[in-house]
Amino acid sequence: MESMNELFNLLDNLNPGEVVVMKAESSSYGPEFFAILLKKYSELRGKELVIVDMLDTLHVLSEHLRIFGFKDAFSDIPVVKVGGTINIGKVIKRVGIAGEHILYVKRYREVLEDYLREKKKEIIVLVVGCERLMALLSKYNDFYQIIVEIQKSLGHENTIVIYIMDTSVTKRLPLDPLPELERIATTVVKAEPREGAGIFRVEKMPIVGIIKRTIEITTPTIMNLLLTLKQVRT
Repeated sequence: MESMNELFNLLDNLNPGEVVVMKAESSSYGPEFFAILLKKYSELRGKELVIVDMLDTLHVLSEHLRIFGFKDAFSDIPVVKVGGTINIGKVIKRVGIAGEHILYVKRYREVLEDYLREKKKEIIVLVVGCERLMALLSKYNDFYQIIVEIQKSLGHENTIVIYIMDTSVTKRLPLDPLPELERIATTVVKAEPREGAGIFRVEKMPIVGIIKRTIEITTPTIMNLLLTLKQVRT
């Protein structure tokens, strides 16, 4: 479990007000495993986790984890839904995506801030499916208006916002959001598959000596974690 503790210690170095970009390919189950690792981390550290589910992406992650034997992985997590129709977790707020793109992005941020305003302790906000929302954009004007809204998360006194970005999708978009998101982010981590393990590579972080650091978590370690979480829930 040393590699798991190493990843959790890395997360401990994140401060409120940071924006984190986690790059992972959906073909490797990277987004699924990082999401469940983050859930375990928040439980161990006593921090609340809130998930922003864009276009039913959380449903896909949840179903993939179910195939691994872990049913209803996010059933107890507060969720803000942006678009989509499938409810996963405890849905606390909804934002439709009808109308101008910038309007529903502003609305989502306002809804999230209203919820966070009631909280006094540090909260981790995990955003999934952002790349699919960006796929709806075709104009540079809309694209950069949304980027401006996203960067307003920087400096929020009680929250750490983490975006899981599916690079299998972003690299095919006419307007790839990753360069701008990496510019905004205080921390960028890339998840890479390796036979029998997953590699987390730090590409950007405001701590001397951390950049280019790699953390390897073996598949048995991840599966043992899933088993532990499953036992806790039963």
